[in-house]
Amino acid sequence: MKINMVLPGLNHSGGVQVAFEYLNFFVGQGADVMCYAPMKSLIKTGLNEDSLGKWFSKKFKIKFLPYFNNLTIRDADCTIATGWITSYWVNKLSASKGKKVYFIQDYETWFSGEKNRRVTQTYHLKFDLKVTVSTALHDTLVEKEQCDSVVICNGIAEDNIKPGDSGPQFKEGSSIVIGMPYRDAKGSSDVKNCRFGIQTIRRLMDDNPNIEFKLFGFKNPKISDSNISFLENPSRDALTRWYDTIDIFYVPSLYEGWGLPAMEAMARGCVVLASDTGCIKEFGINKRNCIKLDNMKDAAEVEAAVKYLIKNRELLMSIGLEAVKTIRNYSFEKEAMKFYAELVKLKQN
Repeated sequence: MKINMVLPGLNHSGGVQVAFEYLNFFVGQGADVMCYAPMKSLIKTGLNEDSLGKWFSKKFKIKFLPYFNNLTIRDADCTIATGWITSYWVNKLSASKGKKVYFIQDYETWFSGEKNRRVTQTYHLKFDLKVTVSTALHDTLVEKEQCDSVVICNGIAEDNIKPGDSGPQFKEGSSIVIGMPYRDAKGSSDVKNCRFGIQTIRRLMDDNPNIEFKLFGFKNPKISDSNISFLENPSRDALTRWYDTIDIFYVPSLYEGWGLPAMEAMARGCVVLASDTGCIKEFGINKRNCIKLDNMKDAAEVEAAVKYLIKNRELLMSIGLEAVKTIRNYSFEKEAMKFYAELVKLKQN
């Protein structure tokens, strides 16, 4: 089976990582896989290992193209668009490029005016299959764009899920480590809400010297605070080890299409504090396997939740344990096989 995938760029991000992991899985199923990206993405970000996608161990080939048309894209059984701009390119391809698939990882309306109109128009383009990464994203697209899709949740590789029945372990008086993912603002909308999140945890640290604060992200924003550590562009193994040092994982996002870091943290037994969106809406149960926050702009609510967990360490441990059990039901291997099965079914129709 020949599978093409078109990405808007290869710089390290959650969405690109998920796409790469799927492509590796498809290769493992015997598929002939080719990944395409625009040359202009290299001009925009500079020629480096990050922009070339060398941060990921790939089993498939990559081609950077000056433009996308029937001459530059090979014939295949299916061609997958990932990212709103790529849907326009794939939609115009001929039938020889295979069935057309739109892999939607977010409702990408964080721009304004004409650009947002172009984004929302992509959900009305004709595709043979549209795949969304969560029930919440599926429902949003149905409600706002009358766009139906097949839901295939993102998953965690089984060997990255904490083994056994161990959640976080604490001793009275020991420090509490709070972790947070750092993502830059997108477009004109700061849905990741990271600056607010950092300010909120800083206030908690002022009141409680036993709180440690750690961030990770693809690029260090150079925060001028020696009390905050930052893990920059980590490998998978380094990030897993980092999660294992975290007790409470705070995700300040107002909205997530899926929110892979929250899921990764739960897989390692961290207690996630987040809004009821993305993966947390999919499988989160408040005070059982996570803590759900109502108003992500309310610092007092965040502070109260953290203080509540610090005072109730048995609850903290039980939530961490239940989080690991929950993620075992969402292994990457199982979800990836669903995606591949959909592609096989498309080819046969």
